[in-house]
Amino acid sequence: MKTISVILCVFWMGFIFYMSSNNGEISHQKSTKVADFVENTKEKFQNKISKNPIENTPSAVNKTEKENQLDYIIRKNAHAFMYMVLAILVANSFFSYNKKGKDAIVYVLFICLFYAVTDEFHQAFVPGRTSYVGDVLIDFGGALLGLAAFYLVYYNMIPKRYLINEKRFNR
Repeated sequence: MKTISVILCVFWMGFIFYMSSNNGEISHQKSTKVADFVENTKEKFQNKISKNPIENTPSAVNKTEKENQLDYIIRKNAHAFMYMVLAILVANSFFSYNKKGKDAIVYVLFICLFYAVTDEFHQAFVPGRTSYVGDVLIDFGGALLGLAAFYLVYYNMIPKRYLINEKRFNR
């Protein structure tokens, strides 16, 4: 189980690197596909709720502005989500090696922050991509959420009996 948790971390880091390696055009196409899916789903939902189809459609300028805003939100949430998953996987690796507590928190956050910084540095050299310090902060925020979620699940949802047996087994 220990080896699998480390392999999952390395795999996820590779996935983040792959996504960062996409040039600006490919990256934009991917987020546009997600934005289109969200918009289509929203329109279908709105049409089901209202008996009459929406008569007042926004102008092309407003629609483009909305699409750009949605694209921006999707991109930033993707950053946070990828680092939330990374923090969960790294925390799981530390816990599988019985490294817990404050030290584990510091190490997990350091690894995620270091990877976020190197990821943004890497993006500076990818055509059509830019490096932005704000993205590092978003990545780190996602890592904080992931670590908090991991700790909440680990300490509140896993039965106490299992944790006690695990302590006896690991001695």
